[in-house]
Amino acid sequence: MNSDNNKFTGSLLAVDTSTSSMSIALAKGKVLVDELTSKAERNHSIHLIPHIQQLLASASLRAKELDAFAVGVGPGSYTGVRIGVTVGKTFAWTHGMSLIGVSSLEAMALGGMEAYFVSTKGQADHENNGLPFKEFSALDRVCQTDGTSWVVPMIEARRGQAFTALYQVADHRWSCLEKDGIRLMSSWAEALLERARTASQLPDRIVFTGETELHAEVLQRFFEEWGGEAAEWPHEMKARHIAELGRVKWEAGRTDTAHGLVPNYTQLPEAEAKLLGKKS
Repeated sequence: MNSDNNKFTGSLLAVDTSTSSMSIALAKGKVLVDELTSKAERNHSIHLIPHIQQLLASASLRAKELDAFAVGVGPGSYTGVRIGVTVGKTFAWTHGMSLIGVSSLEAMALGGMEAYFVSTKGQADHENNGLPFKEFSALDRVCQTDGTSWVVPMIEARRGQAFTALYQVADHRWSCLEKDGIRLMSSWAEALLERARTASQLPDRIVFTGETELHAEVLQRFFEEWGGEAAEWPHEMKARHIAELGRVKWEAGRTDTAHGLVPNYTQLPEAEAKLLGKKS
């Protein structure tokens, strides 16, 4: 591994298994070396290690040569999140590398918002010889857009629920307005609508991204009542966004310990849990 003076230019492996997509990315400093994403729902435990080995072998790296491991800690599939976090903790403990837990929803929000701006705001094509932007630039691309943007990431949680949160880009800065949680989408959309209407800094656009497919009716009602710029933007989890957010935390010294890092499973707020129980 690299010395402390130049470790942030070293190799970082990023993994997310919170959804049906299993995504792995390898970065060197601010440059994406390679990324491997596949659909492996219910089979993450079988395919994750072989795919990591494949990615490292293609870069002529051994696990012990990695400097950091960034892992999506959820929320999402309980089993999937647990698998990814366990592998990350094992790698960090075994090889003495830095460990960084990253919100899977924040990575989904960042990736979805980047894709939305690339497609709708005339930004440059985000494919480069089959790979996305070579240098990590999602945060820069998102934050360079004028105005105030809200992005609502979604990971399907069934029974009308989603793992979701609220992130904002304002004054060219990225921030979290509502922390990750599991919520009933009908009441969550109503709460977002009320918040948007009464916000001191009205959002210029609101984008719902991620696993949005099963909530089309709720989102359509939101769009009709809001009336401003808004969009449903399906997006698949990409480990490069785990890597980018992980690198930011790594440089800021916000790392985790192998014994201390735990998955973020989240729980339904008590009032909504009771409402869901009545509906059932």
